[in-house]
Amino acid sequence: MGAPLGPDAALSASFDAVGEAREVAGVRKDTLHLGATPVTRAVYPAGWLHSRDFEPAPCADTHVGYCAAGRLRVWWEDGTELVVSAGDAFVLPPGHDAECLEECTLIQFDGGESARERFGL
Repeated sequence: MGAPLGPDAALSASFDAVGEAREVAGVRKDTLHLGATPVTRAVYPAGWLHSRDFEPAPCADTHVGYCAAGRLRVWWEDGTELVVSAGDAFVLPPGHDAECLEECTLIQFDGGESARERFGL
Protein backbone atom coordinates (compact mmCIF):
# COMPACT_ATOMS: atom_id res chain seq x y z
CA MET A 1 0.00 0.00 0.00
CA GLY A 2 1.10 3.54 -0.71
CA ALA A 3 1.22 6.53 1.55
CA PRO A 4 -2.06 8.05 2.77
CA LEU A 5 -3.63 10.57 0.41
CA GLY A 6 -2.91 14.16 1.27
CA PRO A 7 -5.39 17.03 0.90
CA ASP A 8 -3.84 17.99 -2.46
CA ALA A 9 -3.94 14.50 -4.01
CA ALA A 10 -5.17 14.30 -7.61
CA LEU A 11 -7.82 11.60 -7.91
CA SER A 12 -9.86 10.04 -10.69
CA ALA A 13 -12.17 7.04 -10.84
CA SER A 14 -14.58 5.50 -13.33
CA PHE A 15 -18.15 4.42 -12.76
CA ASP A 16 -17.29 1.53 -15.11
CA ALA A 17 -15.27 0.02 -12.24
CA VAL A 18 -17.61 0.96 -9.42
CA GLY A 19 -16.86 -0.38 -5.97
CA GLU A 20 -20.40 -0.28 -4.63
CA ALA A 21 -23.66 -0.88 -6.54
CA ARG A 22 -27.11 -1.17 -4.99
CA GLU A 23 -30.77 -0.51 -5.59
CA VAL A 24 -32.72 1.62 -3.13
CA ALA A 25 -36.46 2.26 -3.59
CA GLY A 26 -36.26 1.55 -7.32
CA VAL A 27 -33.19 3.76 -7.82
CA ARG A 28 -29.91 2.24 -9.02
CA LYS A 29 -27.00 3.76 -7.11
CA ASP A 30 -23.36 3.23 -8.05
CA THR A 31 -20.92 4.79 -5.60
CA LEU A 32 -17.20 5.33 -5.87
CA HIS A 33 -14.90 7.19 -3.51
CA LEU A 34 -12.47 9.95 -4.37
CA GLY A 35 -10.46 9.95 -1.17
CA ALA A 36 -13.04 10.58 1.56
CA THR A 37 -15.63 11.97 -0.87
CA PRO A 38 -18.36 9.58 -2.04
CA VAL A 39 -19.62 10.21 -5.57
CA THR A 40 -22.86 8.49 -6.55
CA ARG A 41 -24.40 7.94 -9.96
CA ALA A 42 -28.13 7.51 -9.28
CA VAL A 43 -30.51 6.43 -12.04
CA TYR A 44 -34.13 7.26 -11.17
CA PRO A 45 -36.94 5.70 -13.23
CA ALA A 46 -39.54 7.88 -14.94
CA GLY A 47 -42.42 8.59 -12.56
CA TRP A 48 -40.36 8.03 -9.39
CA LEU A 49 -41.78 10.20 -6.58
CA HIS A 50 -39.80 10.72 -3.38
CA SER A 51 -42.83 11.05 -1.09
CA ARG A 52 -44.34 7.82 -2.43
CA ASP A 53 -41.27 5.69 -3.14
CA PHE A 54 -38.84 6.67 -0.39
CA GLU A 55 -38.84 7.72 3.26
CA PRO A 56 -38.83 10.18 4.93
CA ALA A 57 -41.00 12.74 3.22
CA PRO A 58 -40.02 15.48 2.80
CA CYS A 59 -36.35 14.68 2.21
CA ALA A 60 -34.16 15.80 5.10
CA ASP A 61 -30.88 15.80 3.15
CA THR A 62 -29.05 18.49 1.20
CA HIS A 63 -28.08 17.27 -2.27
CA VAL A 64 -25.25 18.63 -4.42
CA GLY A 65 -24.71 17.31 -7.91
CA TYR A 66 -25.04 17.33 -11.66
CA CYS A 67 -27.88 16.07 -13.86
CA ALA A 68 -26.32 13.92 -16.60
CA ALA A 69 -29.63 12.93 -18.25
CA GLY A 70 -33.37 13.46 -17.87
CA ARG A 71 -35.45 15.91 -15.85
CA LEU A 72 -36.34 16.07 -12.17
CA ARG A 73 -39.01 18.38 -10.71
CA VAL A 74 -38.29 19.47 -7.13
CA TRP A 75 -40.48 21.53 -4.77
CA TRP A 76 -40.67 22.76 -1.18
CA GLU A 77 -43.65 23.54 1.08
CA ASP A 78 -43.01 27.31 0.76
CA GLY A 79 -43.95 27.11 -2.94
CA THR A 80 -40.40 27.13 -4.32
CA GLU A 81 -40.15 24.80 -7.32
CA LEU A 82 -37.53 24.06 -9.95
CA VAL A 83 -36.84 21.60 -12.71
CA VAL A 84 -33.34 20.13 -12.87
CA SER A 85 -32.52 19.14 -16.46
CA ALA A 86 -29.64 17.39 -18.22
CA GLY A 87 -26.59 19.65 -18.04
CA ASP A 88 -27.66 21.40 -14.82
CA ALA A 89 -25.60 21.50 -11.63
CA PHE A 90 -27.72 21.73 -8.48
CA VAL A 91 -27.94 22.28 -4.74
CA LEU A 92 -31.21 21.05 -3.20
CA PRO A 93 -31.71 22.11 0.43
CA PRO A 94 -33.61 19.82 2.83
CA GLY A 95 -37.40 19.78 3.03
CA HIS A 96 -38.04 18.96 -0.63
CA ASP A 97 -40.10 16.45 -2.54
CA ALA A 98 -39.15 15.37 -6.07
CA GLU A 99 -40.48 13.47 -9.06
CA CYS A 100 -38.76 12.22 -12.19
CA LEU A 101 -40.43 13.62 -15.28
CA GLU A 102 -38.42 11.07 -17.32
CA GLU A 103 -35.63 8.65 -16.47
CA CYS A 104 -33.04 10.77 -14.72
CA THR A 105 -29.33 10.20 -14.07
CA LEU A 106 -27.85 12.33 -11.29
CA ILE A 107 -24.22 12.48 -10.24
CA GLN A 108 -24.33 13.34 -6.54
CA PHE A 109 -21.41 14.62 -4.48
CA ASP A 110 -23.37 14.98 -1.27
CA GLY A 111 -23.03 11.77 0.72
CA GLY A 112 -26.25 12.63 2.58
CA GLU A 113 -26.23 15.10 5.43
CA SER A 114 -22.47 15.57 5.09
CA ALA A 115 -23.12 17.91 2.13
CA ARG A 116 -23.98 20.72 4.52
CA GLU A 117 -20.60 20.42 6.25
CA ARG A 118 -18.51 19.47 3.21
CA PHE A 119 -19.76 22.35 1.06
CA GLY A 120 -20.57 24.86 3.81
CA LEU A 121 -24.29 24.91 3.00
